[in-house]
Amino acid sequence: MTFSPPLNQIAFSVLDLRRTEQWFREGCGLLPAGGSRRMMRGVIAARVQGLPGAASTCWWLVGRNPWLQLEFFQFERPIARLMPHDFRPCDTGYTRIGLWVADFDATLSRLAKLGTTPLSVPLGAAGNRRACVRSPDGVFVELMEADPLPVDPGPGREGCGTAVRSVTLSVPDLDKTVEFFGGALGLPRAATGLHGPEHESLWGLAGAQTKSAVFTAGDMLVEAVQYLDPKGRPWPEGYRISDQGILNIAFGARSRADHVEIFDRAVAGGARPNCRPFQLPGAGVVYVNDAQGFSVELLWAKPGKSDREWGFEPLPIDARPDPDTRSITRTVRVSAPIERAWKVLMDHEGMSAWSGFDPVTLERPGETDRNGRGAIRSLASPLGAILEQVTCAEAPHLIRYRVVAGSPFVCHQGEVRLEPDGGSTRITWNIRFRPRIAGTGTLFESLFGRMLGSAMRGPLTQQIEQA
Repeated sequence: MTFSPPLNQIAFSVLDLRRTEQWFREGCGLLPAGGSRRMMRGVIAARVQGLPGAASTCWWLVGRNPWLQLEFFQFERPIARLMPHDFRPCDTGYTRIGLWVADFDATLSRLAKLGTTPLSVPLGAAGNRRACVRSPDGVFVELMEADPLPVDPGPGREGCGTAVRSVTLSVPDLDKTVEFFGGALGLPRAATGLHGPEHESLWGLAGAQTKSAVFTAGDMLVEAVQYLDPKGRPWPEGYRISDQGILNIAFGARSRADHVEIFDRAVAGGARPNCRPFQLPGAGVVYVNDAQGFSVELLWAKPGKSDREWGFEPLPIDARPDPDTRSITRTVRVSAPIERAWKVLMDHEGMSAWSGFDPVTLERPGETDRNGRGAIRSLASPLGAILEQVTCAEAPHLIRYRVVAGSPFVCHQGEVRLEPDGGSTRITWNIRFRPRIAGTGTLFESLFGRMLGSAMRGPLTQQIEQA
């Protein structure tokens, strides 16, 4: 009998590991399961992932599923490109995951406290409601009040009211996907569908015309959808799996023999591996790419120790490496309305007058607004140019940015929050980073803390109040 592998991992490339993990853990109710940095860099990681020089920090979360994890990578190399601002669920790629939640209303309430609300009103009668939200990295996440599995999966992991139940691919050619997932990998077709036409309104595609196939993979459903109208856009030019969004999915086995069998079937079915399967005591992994460019991980892990080491069992929240180890926060109150403060902070060239970097130039405009999301500014420094990219600009309250080149640190990013305070504005600036050289963190934290505080209390305040 052909072995049919369960789906046991969905991997994401994220911009801010702390923020995304908090959203899924506190908002969606998943549990921490450790992480790794040592194994996510070097020659082996680069070969497996097909990313030259790959380096990242990885955290895992688990839900009610006995053997499934969500895997989150914050890449240092290559740095993740932003998801297009107008990315739609019909565009080519892994686009959506589905979560069954034991308490639908409580989940929506927790997400609301984190600033996330559904894209549309929930659909369905009480007990069978569904809603769709977007994660901090733009991934569409469907929340389901009724478990969509056609067969009761059993009680699952105790102490968790959330199960990962589905993943959806938007594909250019459904027949090719059916041939690969159903033929080469041997996934059986699900007895019932996952979505009807009415569900397309949940993620903003009301009236969409599609054809689809749903496969069963353990206690997960894999849904492939070909959008006929609207037609999806292809992969962005130069796309890499390290770009922001869902990176790939993984099918698992409990023995090396089954792993080798799945790998051989995948290759025979037209998949292109990044390398030969990499084997460790009690575990193994390889990434393959199907005919339409979808990355699929094939792994195996012997039950027990390997599950604990590779993030398939809950662990204390501190049992994982930090992507950044230093945090600096400074706050100032300026005698000016919030709109004026926002205008000064979003004037990239104007930073030359107050930031301590001169000149500051705009290297690339933002996607829809010259100074907004996607904009890259260059800050001249004695060590060379520092390139910062705006990753979020929610006027007039929130700016997030990251350093994409020229920083002496790793995972270097910042957040600026503006809050009205009477006729004044309270500005809170936070910077996080990890030193490249061990033992220098305290020195740099002190130095940059003084620089940031001095700039905010002096030149920045004057610039805003005199604008």
